[in-house]
Amino acid sequence: MPQEQPRPAAPYLPWKTFLSSFDVFTEGIPPVLSRGIWRQSGLMQGLLMGAYRFFGLIDDQDKPTDLLPMLVETESRPKIVGELLRGCYAEIMTHDLRTMTFDMLNELIEKYNVSGATKKKAITFFLQGAKYAGLPLSTFIQVRSTGPRRRRSQRNEEELNEEASTPKKEAGEEKVVELSSGGTLILTVAVDFLSLSEADRKFVFEVVDKLKSYIQVKPTTAKGAA
Repeated sequence: MPQEQPRPAAPYLPWKTFLSSFDVFTEGIPPVLSRGIWRQSGLMQGLLMGAYRFFGLIDDQDKPTDLLPMLVETESRPKIVGELLRGCYAEIMTHDLRTMTFDMLNELIEKYNVSGATKKKAITFFLQGAKYAGLPLSTFIQVRSTGPRRRRSQRNEEELNEEASTPKKEAGEEKVVELSSGGTLILTVAVDFLSLSEADRKFVFEVVDKLKSYIQVKPTTAKGAA
């Protein structure tokens, strides 16, 4: 008896890439499909061919089936996508998507030869395809599938709140002085003078006065040395 062919893995490429792949056929469909008809990377080309085999858009010899021209027509595409999902994800579609939980979908998708990070991408592909086809999805799936993004948004909000509550440093002023013997001295002052103690205030102004005196004396010194 001939051995049964293994089921193709569920598609796990970006949904938008899958949809845009039909654009190359607006001028006609080749008698045999190959990776080179798309301009994406070799990896993405392979994923597209795998998705076409999964949905039965090409046969075992990579020849297009009658389904492919139907998907090239953009007006009927959402309806055809819905029919493909019902037929190709039979184990999933036997359940009611309106009451399905994310854990149920996570377990059922494993029947389609995906696991690990690939399984997560396959779930995303399926959910985006279901939304595109207008299939009703339960809030349990939608909330779980958007969970990581919400956590990131919450973390960003916490960081903004922390930044807002952290006192900002004074902008400060900077003075650059070219020394007569070569080199550069940079003095940066970033303090709140009203909060300085008497000793600190005296020290700061002494440094500033010495710097100003040096700048005034420097030209005379330079001429005398010449």
